[in-house]
Amino acid sequence: MIKELSFTPDEIGNEEDIVGLLSLRSHIDKNVLRIQRSYIDARRKPDVKICYRVTDEIRPDPSTTALIHKGKVFKSDIRPVIVGFGPAGMFAGLVLAEYGLNPIIIEKGKDVDSRTRDVDAYKKDGVIDPSSNIQFGEGGAGTFSDGKLNTSVSSEYKAYIDSVFIRHGAPDDISYDSHPHVGTDNLVNVVKGIREQIIGLGGEVRFEEELKSIDLQPYRRDSLKSVTTDKNCYVTDKLILAVGNSSRVFIKDNVNLLGITSKPFSIGVRIEHLRHDIDMAMYGFDTARYRNITAANYKHAVDTSNGNKLYTFCMCPGGEVVPSASFENAICTNGMSYRSRDGVNSNSALLIPYDPSRFSEDPLYGMLYQDMLEMNAYKIAGSNSYAPFMTFGDLLKGRYGSLPSSVLPTYKPGVKACDLRELLPSYMTDTLTEGIALMGRKIKGFDSESAVMTAVETRSSSPVRIPRDKESLESVYVKGLYPAGEGAGYAGGIMSSAIDGIKCANRLAQSMLL
Repeated sequence: MIKELSFTPDEIGNEEDIVGLLSLRSHIDKNVLRIQRSYIDARRKPDVKICYRVTDEIRPDPSTTALIHKGKVFKSDIRPVIVGFGPAGMFAGLVLAEYGLNPIIIEKGKDVDSRTRDVDAYKKDGVIDPSSNIQFGEGGAGTFSDGKLNTSVSSEYKAYIDSVFIRHGAPDDISYDSHPHVGTDNLVNVVKGIREQIIGLGGEVRFEEELKSIDLQPYRRDSLKSVTTDKNCYVTDKLILAVGNSSRVFIKDNVNLLGITSKPFSIGVRIEHLRHDIDMAMYGFDTARYRNITAANYKHAVDTSNGNKLYTFCMCPGGEVVPSASFENAICTNGMSYRSRDGVNSNSALLIPYDPSRFSEDPLYGMLYQDMLEMNAYKIAGSNSYAPFMTFGDLLKGRYGSLPSSVLPTYKPGVKACDLRELLPSYMTDTLTEGIALMGRKIKGFDSESAVMTAVETRSSSPVRIPRDKESLESVYVKGLYPAGEGAGYAGGIMSSAIDGIKCANRLAQSMLL
């Protein structure tokens, strides 16, 4: 039996026993009631509804769809290696460990507790550790960007991923909320729990160890022989490469070996508004009034008259803008929220698609362009780790230098008012100017002159792709190597990266069946 229920914000917003209320309204026993989906219907403001779909049907075990080789017999003479411990590498490692294949996982960055201290130090003092920051380390970049699990990718593995997160401390609502998010504060403990589960199943996780080379068989130059790090050499013919989208040195060193190609990505800024104003525009009320209703989300895209699209990405309700560079003397922005999403501002990336193949045949052109923008952002803001920002009012009126008024930038270590037209090409600033105005027609106040834009956002997706076979998921150049996740160009976010990691792990395991 499935029931569709709806409530006013006042009916459920501060309800302490939501399951009890749903049970009472649906006439489904509280002990068997399961929430399938929850969402906010704000199409007819001010008549906003908080909606739930509930059932008494038992949820199938999600591990049966993800762990498709569980109980089978594998070759055991060699251990698979995984490079990278972001979502793709983490879930690939968990799946292989569940199969008893005892994977060895190598991560350039630090464990999440050490990494958190390094990120806090960067925010405070502006001194970056190139191996331990918001891009590198246990859990990947997603650990410090809210833990949003929504994705446009369709996959039967989603329920399994949710169940793993919940088992290790994520809130239950990620399995049914239409905008699921774990929260950075929760993710720190979740990734530690997954690591401990992998180790408990026989896997190994080795931090602060950097991949140096992929070694090929001497008489079969298309087949993997071993991988060499700065600390060890691992003889293996099975490697999942999940290095993330910021592994600059590795990508540069392996362009020819892996046949790396360029791919489109996006460039833009982070825009911030008052959380209260976005709440009022989207819902017609301030979510701070309610314990069970978090700050409002939005997702929009517009086409501008110069032929470019402007779209929002990685929206962080009640969040903050964070420093996401991966090397010294550079500025790169991202957004994050804690579980409560109760910060003063809400922010989102405002991005413009960029195709590097239009400008160069060099497969690394896009990555080099990203680096140039990030280094220029560092310079124009004073070369002190502050980020350049500009109010929308200044961009609109062709001036710069105005200090923020009602909306205060959240970026740390700090910001400096700059002319973003000195940083971004004119077609991009024109796209921002027109696109924000168009979005203001959809979200009241989005085009407020007090909105602040902090630059530059370049790492929303990888600028390169490592080619792989569509069926086997093996590299088309190196047998036994499986490019995975966002850095390989096959995902864009926590959920899609985790899905891709599971897919690659299952293909690798299939190749090891007896």
